[in-house]
Amino acid sequence: MKLLPLLLIFLMGIGVYTAAAVPPDTADTPPWQPIGEYTHPPIRESSGIVTSQQFEGVYWTLNDSGNSPTLYATKLNGELIQEIAVRGSGNFDWEALGIDSQNRLWIGEIGNNSRLRQDLKVVVVAEPDPFTETEAEVIASYPYQYPNENVDAEGLFIAEGIPYIVSKERERAVLYRFPTLEPDTKQVLEHVGEFAGAKWVTGAGLSEDGTRLAACTYDALWVYQGTGDNLAQMIQGTPWSLPHNFSGEAVCFDGYDLVLTNEARDLYRLPQFWYERELALPPKDTQSIAFWEAREYNVEADMETYRAAGIDIGGSHLVAIPEDPQAAGHLYGPIEVPHKDVYEISAVLTRGPEYGQVQLTTENGRIERIYDCYANEVIAGTLVSFGTISLNAGANDIAFEIVGKAAEATGYKIGIDSYQVLHASPFVERYMVLGPFPKDIETINKLLSPESRLNLETTYTDMHSKTIQWREAATEANGLLDLGKNLGFEPTAAGYALVYVYTPKGTESVLLIGSDDGVAVWLNGTEIHRNDVNRPAIPDEDAVLCYLNAGWNEVLCKVSQEGWGWGLYLRFTDADEVLRYHLQPEE
Repeated sequence: MKLLPLLLIFLMGIGVYTAAAVPPDTADTPPWQPIGEYTHPPIRESSGIVTSQQFEGVYWTLNDSGNSPTLYATKLNGELIQEIAVRGSGNFDWEALGIDSQNRLWIGEIGNNSRLRQDLKVVVVAEPDPFTETEAEVIASYPYQYPNENVDAEGLFIAEGIPYIVSKERERAVLYRFPTLEPDTKQVLEHVGEFAGAKWVTGAGLSEDGTRLAACTYDALWVYQGTGDNLAQMIQGTPWSLPHNFSGEAVCFDGYDLVLTNEARDLYRLPQFWYERELALPPKDTQSIAFWEAREYNVEADMETYRAAGIDIGGSHLVAIPEDPQAAGHLYGPIEVPHKDVYEISAVLTRGPEYGQVQLTTENGRIERIYDCYANEVIAGTLVSFGTISLNAGANDIAFEIVGKAAEATGYKIGIDSYQVLHASPFVERYMVLGPFPKDIETINKLLSPESRLNLETTYTDMHSKTIQWREAATEANGLLDLGKNLGFEPTAAGYALVYVYTPKGTESVLLIGSDDGVAVWLNGTEIHRNDVNRPAIPDEDAVLCYLNAGWNEVLCKVSQEGWGWGLYLRFTDADEVLRYHLQPEE
Protein backbone atom coordinates (compact mmCIF):
# COMPACT_ATOMS: atom_id res chain seq x y z
CA MET A 1 0.00 0.00 0.00
CA LYS A 2 1.07 3.60 -0.49
CA LEU A 3 1.75 5.52 2.72
CA LEU A 4 1.37 9.24 3.47
CA PRO A 5 4.30 11.68 3.08
CA LEU A 6 7.04 11.75 5.72
CA LEU A 7 8.35 14.87 7.43
CA LEU A 8 6.29 14.28 10.59
CA ILE A 9 7.83 12.81 13.71
CA PHE A 10 5.42 10.26 15.06
CA LEU A 11 5.53 11.06 18.77
CA MET A 12 4.51 7.85 20.43
CA GLY A 13 4.25 7.33 24.17
CA ILE A 14 4.42 4.29 26.31
CA GLY A 15 2.54 1.05 25.87
CA VAL A 16 0.93 -0.52 28.89
CA TYR A 17 1.02 -3.99 30.41
CA THR A 18 -0.82 -3.89 33.70
CA ALA A 19 -3.79 -5.34 35.49
CA ALA A 20 -5.26 -1.85 35.81
CA ALA A 21 -7.43 -0.35 33.11
CA VAL A 22 -5.47 1.63 30.54
CA PRO A 23 -6.69 5.17 29.78
CA PRO A 24 -7.69 5.29 26.10
CA ASP A 25 -5.47 8.32 25.41
CA THR A 26 -2.35 6.42 26.52
CA ALA A 27 -2.98 2.94 25.12
CA ASP A 28 -1.36 3.28 21.72
CA THR A 29 2.22 4.21 22.52
CA PRO A 30 5.36 2.08 22.96
CA PRO A 31 7.63 2.48 26.00
CA TRP A 32 10.46 4.32 24.29
CA GLN A 33 8.46 7.44 23.44
CA PRO A 34 6.75 9.93 25.81
CA ILE A 35 3.26 8.89 26.86
CA GLY A 36 2.39 12.50 27.54
CA GLU A 37 3.64 15.99 28.27
CA TYR A 38 2.85 18.49 30.99
CA THR A 39 0.96 21.15 29.06
CA HIS A 40 0.17 23.41 32.04
CA PRO A 41 2.75 26.25 31.73
CA PRO A 42 3.64 26.46 35.45
CA ILE A 43 4.78 22.82 35.46
CA ARG A 44 8.23 23.71 34.22
CA GLU A 45 10.61 21.32 35.98
CA SER A 46 8.87 18.22 37.29
CA SER A 47 11.17 16.67 39.88
CA GLY A 48 8.84 14.36 41.82
CA ILE A 49 5.87 12.15 41.01
CA VAL A 50 3.54 9.77 42.85
CA THR A 51 0.41 7.83 41.92
CA SER A 52 -2.70 8.60 43.96
CA GLN A 53 -4.20 5.55 45.68
CA GLN A 54 -7.58 7.11 46.44
CA PHE A 55 -8.26 9.12 43.28
CA GLU A 56 -8.12 6.92 40.19
CA GLY A 57 -6.15 8.32 37.29
CA VAL A 58 -4.52 11.08 39.37
CA TYR A 59 -0.74 11.63 39.42
CA TRP A 60 0.86 14.26 41.64
CA THR A 61 3.95 16.23 40.69
CA LEU A 62 5.86 19.32 41.82
CA ASN A 63 8.50 21.71 40.52
CA ASP A 64 12.01 22.03 41.89
CA SER A 65 13.90 25.08 43.15
CA GLY A 66 12.79 28.62 42.58
CA ASN A 67 9.15 27.81 41.88
CA SER A 68 5.98 28.38 43.87
CA PRO A 69 4.99 25.97 46.68
CA THR A 70 2.39 24.19 44.57
CA LEU A 71 1.35 20.60 43.96
CA TYR A 72 -0.12 19.65 40.61
CA ALA A 73 -2.66 16.88 40.02
CA THR A 74 -2.51 15.63 36.43
CA LYS A 75 -3.67 12.81 34.23
CA LEU A 76 -1.18 10.27 32.92
CA ASN A 77 -0.99 12.17 29.64
CA GLY A 78 0.15 15.29 31.53
CA GLU A 79 -3.13 17.18 31.33
CA LEU A 80 -3.74 19.32 34.41
CA ILE A 81 -6.55 18.39 36.78
CA GLN A 82 -5.87 20.95 39.53
CA GLU A 83 -3.27 23.24 41.08
CA ILE A 84 -2.99 22.87 44.86
CA ALA A 85 -1.38 25.74 46.75
CA VAL A 86 0.60 24.47 49.75
CA ARG A 87 0.15 26.66 52.81
CA GLY A 88 2.82 26.63 55.49
CA SER A 89 5.92 25.93 53.38
CA GLY A 90 8.01 27.69 50.79
CA ASN A 91 9.82 26.00 47.91
CA PHE A 92 13.51 26.69 48.19
CA ASP A 93 14.50 23.44 46.50
CA TRP A 94 11.71 20.87 46.39
CA GLU A 95 13.21 17.80 44.75
CA ALA A 96 10.98 14.83 45.56
CA LEU A 97 7.49 13.66 46.44
CA GLY A 98 6.32 10.61 48.40
CA ILE A 99 2.98 9.11 49.40
CA ASP A 100 2.07 6.84 52.29
CA SER A 101 -0.66 4.32 53.09
CA GLN A 102 -2.66 7.01 54.89
CA ASN A 103 -2.88 9.04 51.68
CA ARG A 104 -0.55 11.77 52.88
CA LEU A 105 1.82 13.53 50.48
CA TRP A 106 5.40 14.05 51.69
CA ILE A 107 7.24 16.92 50.05
CA GLY A 108 11.04 16.69 50.02
CA GLU A 109 12.75 20.04 50.65
CA ILE A 110 15.93 18.02 50.18
CA GLY A 111 17.81 19.70 47.32
CA ASN A 112 21.32 20.63 48.47
CA ASN A 113 23.45 21.50 45.47
CA SER A 114 25.87 23.51 47.59
CA ARG A 115 26.18 20.76 50.24
CA LEU A 116 25.93 23.60 52.77
CA ARG A 117 22.21 23.74 53.61
CA GLN A 118 21.25 23.42 57.25
CA ASP A 119 17.48 23.78 56.71
CA LEU A 120 16.68 20.48 54.98
CA LYS A 121 13.28 19.02 55.80
CA VAL A 122 10.33 16.94 54.70
CA VAL A 123 6.83 18.41 55.06
CA VAL A 124 3.51 16.58 55.00
CA VAL A 125 0.05 17.44 53.71
CA ALA A 126 -3.12 15.36 53.65
CA GLU A 127 -3.81 14.44 50.04
CA PRO A 128 -6.43 16.92 48.83
CA ASP A 129 -9.30 16.06 46.54
CA PRO A 130 -8.06 17.48 43.22
CA PHE A 131 -11.60 17.68 41.88
CA THR A 132 -12.94 19.91 44.65
CA GLU A 133 -10.02 21.52 46.53
CA THR A 134 -7.38 24.10 45.63
CA GLU A 135 -5.30 24.33 48.84
CA ALA A 136 -3.50 22.01 51.25
CA GLU A 137 -2.11 22.91 54.65
CA VAL A 138 1.17 21.55 56.01
CA ILE A 139 0.25 19.31 58.92
CA ALA A 140 3.81 18.39 59.99
CA SER A 141 7.39 19.39 59.25
CA TYR A 142 10.39 17.15 59.88
CA PRO A 143 13.81 18.86 59.72
CA TYR A 144 16.91 16.70 59.50
CA GLN A 145 20.64 16.52 59.00
CA TYR A 146 22.95 13.79 57.71
CA PRO A 147 25.01 11.71 60.14
CA ASN A 148 28.41 12.46 58.64
CA GLU A 149 28.85 14.55 55.50
CA ASN A 150 26.29 16.97 54.10
CA VAL A 151 25.13 15.63 50.72
CA ASP A 152 22.67 16.45 47.98
CA ALA A 153 19.56 14.33 47.46
CA GLU A 154 16.66 14.04 45.01
CA GLY A 155 15.11 10.67 45.94
CA LEU A 156 12.40 10.21 48.58
CA PHE A 157 9.91 7.46 49.39
CA ILE A 158 7.83 6.39 52.38
CA ALA A 159 7.97 2.88 53.88
CA GLU A 160 5.70 1.98 56.79
CA GLY A 161 5.15 5.67 57.51
CA ILE A 162 8.87 6.53 57.67
CA PRO A 163 10.59 8.81 55.10
CA TYR A 164 13.65 7.42 53.32
CA ILE A 165 16.03 9.68 51.39
CA VAL A 166 18.40 8.66 48.58
CA SER A 167 21.53 10.75 48.08
CA LYS A 168 22.56 12.14 44.71
CA GLU A 169 26.30 11.54 44.37
CA ARG A 170 28.54 10.86 41.41
CA GLU A 171 30.14 7.67 42.73
CA ARG A 172 27.42 6.16 44.90
CA ALA A 173 23.84 6.32 46.15
CA VAL A 174 23.24 6.12 49.90
CA LEU A 175 19.91 5.32 51.53
CA TYR A 176 19.06 7.19 54.75
CA ARG A 177 16.00 7.01 57.03
CA PHE A 178 14.44 9.05 59.82
CA PRO A 179 15.04 7.25 63.14
CA THR A 180 11.82 8.67 64.64
CA LEU A 181 9.22 11.18 63.60
CA GLU A 182 9.21 14.20 65.89
CA PRO A 183 7.67 17.28 64.24
CA ASP A 184 9.82 20.43 64.25
CA THR A 185 12.73 18.59 65.91
CA LYS A 186 15.85 18.17 63.80
CA GLN A 187 16.70 14.49 63.43
CA VAL A 188 20.05 12.95 62.52
CA LEU A 189 19.26 10.48 59.74
CA GLU A 190 20.29 6.85 60.02
CA HIS A 191 22.54 5.33 57.37
CA VAL A 192 20.68 2.33 55.91
CA GLY A 193 23.16 1.28 53.21
CA GLU A 194 24.53 1.89 49.73
CA PHE A 195 22.81 0.80 46.56
CA ALA A 196 24.37 -1.88 44.40
CA GLY A 197 24.59 -0.42 40.91
CA ALA A 198 22.66 2.82 41.21
CA LYS A 199 24.46 6.15 41.54
CA TRP A 200 23.74 9.80 40.73
CA VAL A 201 20.09 9.14 41.65
CA THR A 202 17.55 11.79 40.62
CA GLY A 203 14.39 10.05 41.79
CA ALA A 204 13.14 7.04 43.74
CA GLY A 205 9.85 5.24 44.32
CA LEU A 206 8.55 2.28 46.30
CA SER A 207 5.73 0.00 45.13
CA GLU A 208 2.54 0.07 47.19
CA ASP A 209 3.25 -3.39 48.63
CA GLY A 210 6.83 -2.43 49.51
CA THR A 211 8.43 -5.24 47.48
CA ARG A 212 10.00 -3.15 44.71
CA LEU A 213 12.17 -0.07 44.87
CA ALA A 214 13.00 1.95 41.74
CA ALA A 215 15.83 4.46 41.37
CA CYS A 216 16.26 6.57 38.26
CA THR A 217 19.05 8.76 36.93
CA TYR A 218 19.40 10.94 33.87
CA ASP A 219 20.35 7.93 31.76
CA ALA A 220 19.48 4.70 33.60
CA LEU A 221 16.91 2.91 35.72
CA TRP A 222 17.34 0.33 38.49
CA VAL A 223 14.57 -1.73 40.08
CA TYR A 224 15.31 -3.72 43.26
CA GLN A 225 13.14 -6.52 44.61
CA GLY A 226 12.74 -7.79 48.17
CA THR A 227 10.73 -7.03 51.26
CA GLY A 228 10.00 -3.63 52.73
CA ASP A 229 11.07 -4.77 56.19
CA ASN A 230 14.69 -5.16 55.04
CA LEU A 231 15.50 -2.33 52.65
CA ALA A 232 19.22 -2.57 53.43
CA GLN A 233 19.22 -6.08 52.02
CA MET A 234 16.96 -5.15 49.11
CA ILE A 235 19.27 -2.42 47.79
CA GLN A 236 22.24 -4.76 47.94
CA GLY A 237 20.53 -7.29 45.67
CA THR A 238 21.03 -7.52 41.92
CA PRO A 239 18.62 -5.04 40.34
CA TRP A 240 16.88 -5.11 37.02
CA SER A 241 18.80 -2.46 35.11
CA LEU A 242 18.42 -0.71 31.80
CA PRO A 243 19.81 2.47 30.24
CA HIS A 244 17.61 5.13 28.65
CA ASN A 245 17.90 8.65 27.27
CA PHE A 246 14.86 10.09 29.03
CA SER A 247 16.92 12.43 31.29
CA GLY A 248 14.83 11.05 34.12
CA GLU A 249 14.10 13.30 37.12
CA ALA A 250 11.41 11.35 38.98
CA VAL A 251 9.92 7.85 39.10
CA CYS A 252 6.96 6.16 40.78
CA PHE A 253 5.14 2.86 40.63
CA ASP A 254 1.67 2.46 39.15
CA GLY A 255 0.95 -1.09 40.19
CA TYR A 256 4.22 -2.71 39.13
CA ASP A 257 4.53 -0.53 36.03
CA LEU A 258 6.74 2.55 36.26
CA VAL A 259 5.98 6.17 35.42
CA LEU A 260 8.92 8.53 34.85
CA THR A 261 9.14 12.28 34.31
CA ASN A 262 11.90 14.63 33.27
CA GLU A 263 12.56 18.35 33.34
CA ALA A 264 11.66 18.52 29.65
CA ARG A 265 8.06 17.98 30.86
CA ASP A 266 7.73 14.49 29.35
CA LEU A 267 6.05 11.50 30.99
CA TYR A 268 6.92 7.87 30.23
CA ARG A 269 5.29 4.62 31.22
CA LEU A 270 7.39 1.47 31.38
CA PRO A 271 5.52 -1.84 31.54
CA GLN A 272 6.49 -4.30 34.23
CA PHE A 273 7.51 -7.02 31.79
CA TRP A 274 9.80 -4.61 29.95
CA TYR A 275 12.10 -3.83 32.86
CA GLU A 276 11.88 -7.35 34.27
CA ARG A 277 13.28 -8.68 31.01
CA GLU A 278 15.72 -5.74 30.82
CA LEU A 279 14.74 -5.05 27.24
CA ALA A 280 16.72 -2.22 25.69
CA LEU A 281 14.93 1.07 25.07
CA PRO A 282 15.53 2.84 21.74
CA PRO A 283 16.23 6.57 21.87
CA LYS A 284 13.16 8.74 22.34
CA ASP A 285 14.04 10.94 19.35
CA THR A 286 13.80 8.37 16.56
CA GLN A 287 11.66 9.37 13.57
CA SER A 288 8.62 7.28 12.81
CA ILE A 289 8.36 5.45 9.53
CA ALA A 290 4.57 5.43 9.77
CA PHE A 291 4.18 8.39 7.43
CA TRP A 292 6.67 7.36 4.78
CA GLU A 293 5.71 7.82 1.18
CA ALA A 294 7.09 4.39 0.43
CA ARG A 295 7.94 2.98 -2.98
CA GLU A 296 7.77 -0.79 -2.90
CA TYR A 297 9.55 -3.31 -5.08
CA ASN A 298 8.60 -6.97 -4.74
CA VAL A 299 7.13 -6.50 -1.25
CA GLU A 300 3.73 -6.03 0.31
CA ALA A 301 3.83 -3.34 3.01
CA ASP A 302 1.29 -2.30 5.60
CA MET A 303 1.03 -0.96 9.15
CA GLU A 304 0.55 -3.52 11.91
CA THR A 305 -0.06 -2.92 15.62
CA TYR A 306 2.38 -4.49 18.05
CA ARG A 307 -0.48 -6.31 19.74
CA ALA A 308 -1.44 -7.89 16.41
CA ALA A 309 2.21 -8.98 16.13
CA GLY A 310 1.99 -10.65 19.54
CA ILE A 311 3.61 -7.97 21.76
CA ASP A 312 1.50 -6.44 24.52
CA ILE A 313 2.44 -2.79 24.05
CA GLY A 314 0.88 0.07 22.16
CA GLY A 315 2.15 1.44 18.88
CA SER A 316 2.62 0.09 15.37
CA HIS A 317 5.35 -0.88 12.98
CA LEU A 318 5.57 -0.97 9.19
CA VAL A 319 5.65 -4.58 8.02
CA ALA A 320 7.09 -5.63 4.67
CA ILE A 321 6.84 -9.19 3.27
CA PRO A 322 8.37 -10.26 -0.08
CA GLU A 323 5.89 -11.19 -2.77
CA ASP A 324 8.44 -13.68 -4.08
CA PRO A 325 10.69 -15.16 -1.36
CA GLN A 326 13.22 -16.16 -4.00
CA ALA A 327 13.78 -12.54 -5.12
CA ALA A 328 14.99 -9.58 -3.08
CA GLY A 329 12.34 -7.15 -1.87
CA HIS A 330 12.89 -3.43 -1.33
CA LEU A 331 11.03 -0.78 0.65
CA TYR A 332 12.10 2.73 -0.39
CA GLY A 333 11.57 5.99 1.46
CA PRO A 334 13.17 9.41 2.02
CA ILE A 335 15.58 10.46 4.75
CA GLU A 336 16.07 14.20 5.11
CA VAL A 337 19.21 15.68 6.66
CA PRO A 338 20.14 19.35 7.16
CA HIS A 339 23.80 19.24 6.08
CA LYS A 340 26.05 17.24 3.81
CA ASP A 341 28.03 14.96 6.12
CA VAL A 342 28.82 11.41 7.10
CA TYR A 343 25.88 9.94 9.01
CA GLU A 344 25.19 6.84 11.05
CA ILE A 345 21.83 5.29 10.12
CA SER A 346 19.98 3.16 12.65
CA ALA A 347 16.52 1.65 12.68
CA VAL A 348 14.20 0.32 15.37
CA LEU A 349 13.28 -3.18 14.18
CA THR A 350 11.05 -6.02 15.33
CA ARG A 351 12.51 -9.50 15.74
CA GLY A 352 10.78 -12.86 15.85
CA PRO A 353 10.46 -16.40 14.48
CA GLU A 354 9.04 -15.30 11.10
CA TYR A 355 11.41 -12.38 10.52
CA GLY A 356 14.18 -12.33 7.92
CA GLN A 357 17.45 -10.54 7.16
CA VAL A 358 17.63 -6.90 6.11
CA GLN A 359 20.25 -4.60 4.59
CA LEU A 360 20.17 -0.86 4.04
CA THR A 361 21.11 0.96 0.82
CA THR A 362 21.12 4.65 -0.11
CA GLU A 363 21.52 6.51 -3.35
CA ASN A 364 25.20 6.90 -2.40
CA GLY A 365 25.77 3.18 -1.97
CA ARG A 366 25.07 0.12 0.14
CA ILE A 367 25.90 -0.18 3.82
CA GLU A 368 27.50 -3.58 4.11
CA ARG A 369 25.99 -4.76 7.38
CA ILE A 370 23.22 -7.36 7.14
CA TYR A 371 21.03 -7.67 10.23
CA ASP A 372 19.26 -10.92 11.04
CA CYS A 373 15.85 -10.22 12.61
CA TYR A 374 15.24 -13.83 13.63
CA ALA A 375 14.51 -14.49 17.32
CA ASN A 376 12.72 -17.36 19.04
CA GLU A 377 10.05 -14.95 20.35
CA VAL A 378 8.63 -11.68 19.07
CA ILE A 379 10.58 -8.70 20.47
CA ALA A 380 9.93 -5.06 19.60
CA GLY A 381 12.19 -2.05 19.88
CA THR A 382 15.58 -3.41 18.82
CA LEU A 383 17.79 -0.49 17.78
CA VAL A 384 20.11 -1.61 14.97
CA SER A 385 22.97 0.50 13.62
CA PHE A 386 23.59 -0.31 9.97
CA GLY A 387 26.74 1.80 9.81
CA THR A 388 27.83 5.10 8.27
CA ILE A 389 27.51 6.63 4.84
CA SER A 390 27.72 10.09 3.26
CA LEU A 391 24.39 11.83 2.72
CA ASN A 392 23.58 15.00 0.82
CA ALA A 393 21.75 17.95 2.36
CA GLY A 394 18.01 17.55 1.82
CA ALA A 395 16.15 14.37 0.90
CA ASN A 396 18.03 11.12 0.31
CA ASP A 397 16.45 7.89 -0.92
CA ILE A 398 17.09 4.87 1.27
CA ALA A 399 15.89 1.30 0.93
CA PHE A 400 15.42 -1.54 3.37
CA GLU A 401 16.26 -4.62 1.37
CA ILE A 402 15.12 -8.10 2.40
CA VAL A 403 18.11 -10.28 1.56
CA GLY A 404 17.39 -13.68 3.11
CA LYS A 405 16.56 -15.44 6.36
CA ALA A 406 18.14 -17.62 9.00
CA ALA A 407 17.69 -21.37 8.65
CA GLU A 408 15.45 -21.40 11.74
CA ALA A 409 13.23 -18.55 10.53
CA THR A 410 9.77 -19.38 9.21
CA GLY A 411 9.53 -16.31 6.96
CA TYR A 412 11.12 -13.21 5.47
CA LYS A 413 9.03 -10.56 7.23
CA ILE A 414 10.61 -7.30 8.45
CA GLY A 415 9.04 -4.84 10.87
CA ILE A 416 10.31 -1.25 11.05
CA ASP A 417 9.18 1.17 13.73
CA SER A 418 11.37 4.21 13.21
CA TYR A 419 14.84 5.32 12.25
CA GLN A 420 17.57 7.61 13.52
CA VAL A 421 20.16 9.53 11.54
CA LEU A 422 23.11 10.98 13.48
CA HIS A 423 26.20 12.87 12.41
CA ALA A 424 29.12 10.44 12.30
CA SER A 425 31.99 12.82 11.56
CA PRO A 426 34.53 12.43 14.41
CA PHE A 427 34.50 14.56 17.55
CA VAL A 428 37.60 16.41 18.61
CA GLU A 429 39.43 14.02 20.97
CA ARG A 430 42.15 16.24 22.47
CA TYR A 431 42.16 19.90 23.47
CA MET A 432 44.29 22.44 25.23
CA VAL A 433 42.28 23.79 28.19
CA LEU A 434 42.63 26.84 30.43
CA GLY A 435 40.82 27.87 33.60
CA PRO A 436 38.86 28.15 35.76
CA PHE A 437 38.08 31.86 35.52
CA PRO A 438 35.20 33.89 36.98
CA LYS A 439 32.16 33.43 34.76
CA ASP A 440 31.37 37.14 34.61
CA ILE A 441 34.77 38.20 33.27
CA GLU A 442 35.24 38.33 29.50
CA THR A 443 38.63 36.66 29.65
CA ILE A 444 38.72 36.39 25.88
CA ASN A 445 39.02 40.17 25.57
CA LYS A 446 41.19 40.83 28.61
CA LEU A 447 43.68 37.99 28.43
CA LEU A 448 43.60 35.84 25.33
CA SER A 449 43.80 38.37 22.45
CA PRO A 450 42.04 36.18 19.85
CA GLU A 451 42.90 38.47 16.96
CA SER A 452 46.33 36.81 16.81
CA ARG A 453 47.40 33.20 17.21
CA LEU A 454 47.44 32.24 20.87
CA ASN A 455 50.72 31.77 22.69
CA LEU A 456 50.37 28.51 24.59
CA GLU A 457 53.36 29.33 26.81
CA THR A 458 51.71 32.41 28.36
CA THR A 459 50.80 32.19 32.06
CA TYR A 460 47.51 33.41 33.55
CA THR A 461 45.91 33.87 36.97
CA ASP A 462 42.80 31.77 37.60
CA MET A 463 39.78 32.52 39.81
CA HIS A 464 41.64 31.19 42.87
CA SER A 465 44.68 33.45 42.26
CA LYS A 466 46.78 30.50 41.08
CA THR A 467 49.19 30.76 38.16
CA ILE A 468 48.08 28.49 35.32
CA GLN A 469 48.96 27.64 31.72
CA TRP A 470 47.29 25.86 28.87
CA ARG A 471 47.37 22.11 29.41
CA GLU A 472 46.32 19.09 27.39
CA ALA A 473 43.02 17.31 28.04
CA ALA A 474 41.52 14.20 26.46
CA THR A 475 37.82 13.59 25.93
CA GLU A 476 35.72 10.73 27.25
CA ALA A 477 35.08 7.78 24.93
CA ASN A 478 31.83 9.40 23.75
CA GLY A 479 33.59 12.63 22.70
CA LEU A 480 32.73 14.75 25.74
CA LEU A 481 35.39 17.09 27.07
CA ASP A 482 34.72 17.00 30.83
CA LEU A 483 35.87 20.40 32.05
CA GLY A 484 34.94 19.61 35.64
CA LYS A 485 37.39 16.72 35.60
CA ASN A 486 40.12 18.78 33.90
CA LEU A 487 39.66 22.20 35.52
CA GLY A 488 38.07 21.24 38.83
CA PHE A 489 34.49 21.33 40.02
CA GLU A 490 33.18 24.88 40.43
CA PRO A 491 29.59 26.00 41.07
CA THR A 492 30.04 28.92 38.65
CA ALA A 493 33.03 29.52 36.41
CA ALA A 494 34.28 29.82 32.84
CA GLY A 495 36.82 27.67 31.06
CA TYR A 496 38.46 27.64 27.65
CA ALA A 497 39.12 24.85 25.17
CA LEU A 498 41.41 25.24 22.16
CA VAL A 499 41.96 23.04 19.10
CA TYR A 500 43.24 23.46 15.55
CA VAL A 501 41.51 21.98 12.52
CA TYR A 502 43.19 21.37 9.16
CA THR A 503 41.59 21.23 5.73
CA PRO A 504 43.56 20.83 2.46
CA LYS A 505 41.45 23.49 0.75
CA GLY A 506 39.12 26.26 1.83
CA THR A 507 35.61 24.93 2.36
CA GLU A 508 32.25 25.67 3.87
CA SER A 509 31.46 23.51 6.87
CA VAL A 510 29.07 23.34 9.81
CA LEU A 511 30.37 23.55 13.35
CA LEU A 512 28.39 21.18 15.58
CA ILE A 513 28.44 22.07 19.27
CA GLY A 514 26.96 20.63 22.45
CA SER A 515 27.79 22.39 25.71
CA ASP A 516 27.12 22.34 29.43
CA ASP A 517 26.36 25.18 30.00
CA GLY A 518 26.70 28.32 27.81
CA VAL A 519 29.21 28.51 24.97
CA ALA A 520 30.98 31.03 22.75
CA VAL A 521 33.24 30.12 19.80
CA TRP A 522 35.94 32.08 17.97
CA LEU A 523 37.19 30.80 14.62
CA ASN A 524 40.54 32.31 13.59
CA GLY A 525 39.96 35.15 16.06
CA THR A 526 36.40 36.02 14.98
CA GLU A 527 33.43 35.17 17.14
CA ILE A 528 31.07 32.95 15.13
CA HIS A 529 28.72 31.65 17.82
CA ARG A 530 27.39 32.48 21.27
CA ASN A 531 24.62 30.76 23.22
CA ASP A 532 24.18 31.81 26.86
CA VAL A 533 22.13 28.92 28.22
CA ASN A 534 21.90 26.58 31.19
CA ARG A 535 21.67 23.06 29.80
CA PRO A 536 23.23 19.60 29.78
CA ALA A 537 25.71 18.77 27.02
CA ILE A 538 23.98 17.08 24.08
CA PRO A 539 26.02 16.44 20.92
CA ASP A 540 25.28 18.68 17.93
CA GLU A 541 22.66 20.80 19.71
CA ASP A 542 23.98 23.98 18.03
CA ALA A 543 24.84 24.06 14.32
CA VAL A 544 26.86 27.00 12.96
CA LEU A 545 27.59 27.51 9.26
CA CYS A 546 31.21 28.64 8.86
CA TYR A 547 34.16 28.75 6.47
CA LEU A 548 37.42 26.92 7.08
CA ASN A 549 40.52 28.37 5.44
CA ALA A 550 42.96 26.12 3.64
CA GLY A 551 45.52 24.91 6.17
CA TRP A 552 45.19 25.21 9.95
CA ASN A 553 42.27 27.00 11.63
CA GLU A 554 42.22 28.04 15.27
CA VAL A 555 39.04 27.15 17.20
CA LEU A 556 38.68 28.65 20.68
CA CYS A 557 35.66 27.89 22.89
CA LYS A 558 34.55 29.48 26.14
CA VAL A 559 32.23 27.27 28.20
CA SER A 560 30.39 28.61 31.25
CA GLN A 561 29.59 26.58 34.35
CA GLU A 562 26.24 27.04 36.10
CA GLY A 563 26.44 24.04 38.44
CA TRP A 564 26.83 20.24 38.13
CA GLY A 565 28.01 19.20 34.67
CA TRP A 566 30.53 21.23 32.73
CA GLY A 567 31.62 20.06 29.32
CA LEU A 568 31.81 20.33 25.55
CA TYR A 569 31.19 18.30 22.38
CA LEU A 570 32.71 19.75 19.20
CA ARG A 571 33.12 18.60 15.60
CA PHE A 572 32.81 19.91 12.06
CA THR A 573 30.84 18.27 9.28
CA ASP A 574 33.27 16.29 7.14
CA ALA A 575 31.50 14.48 4.29
CA ASP A 576 34.78 13.93 2.43
CA GLU A 577 36.58 12.78 5.61
CA VAL A 578 39.59 15.07 5.10
CA LEU A 579 39.65 17.18 8.28
CA ARG A 580 42.37 16.71 10.91
CA TYR A 581 42.47 18.02 14.48
CA HIS A 582 45.57 18.82 16.52
CA LEU A 583 46.64 20.68 19.66
CA GLN A 584 48.72 23.12 17.65
CA PRO A 585 49.39 23.75 13.97
CA GLU A 586 51.70 21.20 12.38
CA GLU A 587 54.10 22.13 9.65
